[in-house]
Amino acid sequence: MNAAPRHSHSKLSRNQSEILACLRKAKEPMSAYAILDQVRTAGISHPPTVYRALNDLMQKGMVHRLQSKSAFVACGHGACDGKFAFAICRKCDKVVEIALSDADQAALLKLAPGEIAPEQVTLEIAGLCGACRPHGSA
Repeated sequence: MNAAPRHSHSKLSRNQSEILACLRKAKEPMSAYAILDQVRTAGISHPPTVYRALNDLMQKGMVHRLQSKSAFVACGHGACDGKFAFAICRKCDKVVEIALSDADQAALLKLAPGEIAPEQVTLEIAGLCGACRPHGSA
């Protein structure tokens, strides 16, 4: 099992703060290169700098990676313990974070076949949000 994200309340570095602010302002998931384009004015101009800050923010539970989109979002709760799933609108890219209980996480990990030792669960549910669904459909 991977260690649970650290809930460090230590100050964020300037780069981490800039990248987190960028993601919090974004209305949709952002790729690392889209983030880089937004933070260039803050003096962050190299992809490794962005990836390093994103990795640190993910370790702190403050940023999540959407595997299906190769994109990043700020945690909807500020920071969390790594037990979450996402529902993503396939039309407008709205992302809703879903907290998973310990029991939910354990049940999902049990789905792994015996020849694979599970380390993490990545659960993304695609669909249409209320604004994007045709009127009259549920």
